Amino acid sequence: MTTTDKIHQTLRDSAGMRWLVLLLLAFAMFCSYIFMDILSPIKDLMQSTRGWDSTAFGTMQGSETFLNVFVFFLIFAGIILDKMGVRFTAILSGAVMLVGATINWYAVTDAFQGSGLQTWFTNNLNYIPGFDELGISPFYRGMPASAKFAAIGFMIFGCGVEMAGITVSRGIVKWFKGREMALAMGSEMALARLGVATCMIFSPVFAKLGGVIDVSRSVAFGVVLLCLLSTSSWIRNLTSRRVRLRRKTIRSRSAISVLFCPVADSGW
Repeated sequence: MTTTDKIHQTLRDSAGMRWLVLLLLAFAMFCSYIFMDILSPIKDLMQSTRGWDSTAFGTMQGSETFLNVFVFFLIFAGIILDKMGVRFTAILSGAVMLVGATINWYAVTDAFQGSGLQTWFTNNLNYIPGFDELGISPFYRGMPASAKFAAIGFMIFGCGVEMAGITVSRGIVKWFKGREMALAMGSEMALARLGVATCMIFSPVFAKLGGVIDVSRSVAFGVVLLCLLSTSSWIRNLTSRRVRLRRKTIRSRSAISVLFCPVADSGW
């Protein structure tokens, strides 16, 4: 194999590298699915400690898709992905998820109780014209203030997680096009869905850790995972940038070699 042929090979030609990338992509959705359902196993604790009845809990959980559906954010996410690329969108989606998750976490902490934010949310966002009549409002009169604030965080998180979803799909196509694409997509979804089982197991454990009930610990567990996800995305972007610069340098040197030593490079 000539030097030029080696340069034209890409990392996608390595099966090991392709499946390593798939594991990283699956980890992104794994963390996302954990946070998406982090409160479901402790719904009874949310009712006893924060006053969330079934209506408040369901309304908060349903707010995840609100901005994607009614503000068309998912369409904008697709535009961002097309214009800016997979790496940028992956970092952006991680940052958006982390912001939303942090808001969601603060809403269920003891620090929120009795704060000025709690007073404001108690007195506001009780009626949204049009959406209330259609029964699709993410807020309602009498909804606990912590649930309202958590719903706002969950909306923001929802924007990030849906953006991450299409970014992961684009990444799989990029790495597995012409190869094991269907298997890769199925494997990614199977691995990511393990996040639901993980939160069902560990969310109650963290909430009852040490014999003291604190629902914010469960949410904090999800926030920490999203921090790891955002950090890993940032590190991967820096690493990929260095690899691209190195490959460009190798291509430039190869072009000079072919220009001045064409016979030697052709293998004769």
